[in-house]
Amino acid sequence: MSYWRERAVSAIETAIATINVDFQNLSASDKQQLKCAMPAAGCAYDAAYPFGVRKNHPYQVWLDERQKALEMLGIVNKKIRSKDELPLFDLAVPGQQSLF
Repeated sequence: MSYWRERAVSAIETAIATINVDFQNLSASDKQQLKCAMPAAGCAYDAAYPFGVRKNHPYQVWLDERQKALEMLGIVNKKIRSKDELPLFDLAVPGQQSLF
C-alpha cells in the first residue's frame, strides 16, 4: 500500500472510530454524520482530511479510499471500478440485427 493510501485509510478509520453509532442499524442522521466525518466538498466537518491542500494525487487517493469506506458501511451504492464488475447482459436487442 502506498504512503498516501496508508495515511488516508488510517485517517478514515480514526474518524469512523470517533463516532458513536450502531453500525448494524444506521439511521439517516447516522449516515450523514459518518459522511461528514470523512469530508468531501460541502461537508462542514473537515478534521479528518490529513493532507492539507485538496488537489493532485493525495486528494484522489483520499477520495478513492473515502468512497470504499462509504460503500463498505452501506452508506452509498457501490461504484463500478472496472469492466470486470459490469453486469452481464445480452447486447442483442430484438430487431436490431435486421435494420440494414
